[in-house]
Amino acid sequence: MSTGAAHEQAGIDELRWWDLEEVADHDAAVFGPTAWTLTYYWAVKAQAGTAMFAARTPTSALAGWIVMSAAGGEADVMTIATTEVGRGQGIARELLRVGIDWALSRGAQAVHLEVDEHNEPALGLYRSFGFSEWGRRPDYYPGADAILMRFHP
Repeated sequence: MSTGAAHEQAGIDELRWWDLEEVADHDAAVFGPTAWTLTYYWAVKAQAGTAMFAARTPTSALAGWIVMSAAGGEADVMTIATTEVGRGQGIARELLRVGIDWALSRGAQAVHLEVDEHNEPALGLYRSFGFSEWGRRPDYYPGADAILMRFHP
């Protein structure tokens, strides 16, 4: 879907229903107490106006995923993460690009997300795309505020 080193190392495709258990297992490892459950992934996958994409290495190892929603000119990055094998390779950047492209194709005029205030790598990624802070949710994450960010393409 895109070019660059990350694309050569991982392919990004729509996340299939049979991959949800694997993603939920990795989600628990990445996000701990705030992780989405398999049941929640199933519920989100069934909703209209959502899309899920996964990045896989050439050996089919899960490298990361993104879940997007879009309606009425607004889109949300519901979750995005990389696995250990996907970190530091530009996978999150490519997933975010694919997610934003999907949102734009659905008519989004703004893309929103929230991020743990201590997640510096994610904050740097989002800022590099042009996301800016517009608010906070105090104590949203264990021991941290959620920074609310938006991007106007």
